[in-house]
Amino acid sequence: MELIADCGRCAGLCCVAPAFARSADFALSKPARTPCPHLSVGVPGEPAPCTIHAELPERGFPGCVTFDCFGAGQRVTAWSDWRVAPDDAFGAFDVMRALHEVLWYLAEPVDALAVERASLADRVAGLGPEADVVAVRAEAGELLGRVSEAVRRPGGPALTRADLVGKDLRRRRIADASLRGALLMGADLRGVDLGRTDLLGADLRGADLRGASLSGVLFLTNPQVTSARGDASTTLPARVHRPAAWG
Repeated sequence: MELIADCGRCAGLCCVAPAFARSADFALSKPARTPCPHLSVGVPGEPAPCTIHAELPERGFPGCVTFDCFGAGQRVTAWSDWRVAPDDAFGAFDVMRALHEVLWYLAEPVDALAVERASLADRVAGLGPEADVVAVRAEAGELLGRVSEAVRRPGGPALTRADLVGKDLRRRRIADASLRGALLMGADLRGVDLGRTDLLGADLRGADLRGASLSGVLFLTNPQVTSARGDASTTLPARVHRPAAWG
């Protein structure tokens, strides 16, 4: 199962399906299921490229850079092109993106509960647009919670859903913490070794990760990294892409 987006095989679903609200993330507002004016819609059967893809941040669209469909876009496009069957394509995209994100987490490269994770991943990979996403996320969340407990060293701080916005965390123990769903926007983590910290769903927008060690963290995604600040000395897990701006 492909869990990396391939825009060259997609019809620009992420540029059409979601609504945009004018903000720091998007330079304009648009309704859901309406093409962004910067999308080259093209014709069915061909890709629909973004005409400003190379300069999205400069043009006021950092939200587009941080979005990741986890490979759901090309999968849905292979079934149904929104330019021909919009209701089918948009409905499928919402569900399949959620399922692909679950598959990303289940594929975490650790040994803990590997058989259970593989079994659940096989079931999730076989689901289609009719899947109950809420039920799937609940089952996966429980299993991933047990993975986290098994992998993290004892004594790590419990900071699930903590509000750490703008906090200087350089002298606070963070390694092996549970930072699930934590708010870390603008937090200072320069030079911090996060060890086996659980970052599932943590909001890292604007977090300063320069010189930080994230190579061993759990459940980190490309969108989280892209939304943060880092540099050439920031270390990341092997499967997470280093943003070009980090050097």
